[in-house]
Amino acid sequence: MSAIAWTAAGSLAAWLWLLLCQGFFWRTDVRLPRRTQPEQWPSVCVVVPARDEAAVLPASLPSLLAQDYPGRAEIFLIDDGSSDGTG
Repeated sequence: MSAIAWTAAGSLAAWLWLLLCQGFFWRTDVRLPRRTQPEQWPSVCVVVPARDEAAVLPASLPSLLAQDYPGRAEIFLIDDGSSDGTG
């Protein structure tokens, strides 16, 4: 058997194991309990890496700031050595 055939057989075996032995592993509603409103929303930290993004940030940052999240949310803009004045 060639290496391609072994690779294909291995991939098929892996997918069959996932589908047959891990039944519905892709359905998160089966494993996660549904809650309508948590007692306390977790804090969220949004990290925006920006390198040479000066033209895009005026449109993207206001949309992040306008998000309606009931818990505490912080947004960090990280300038990693831009040359176009992103910082």
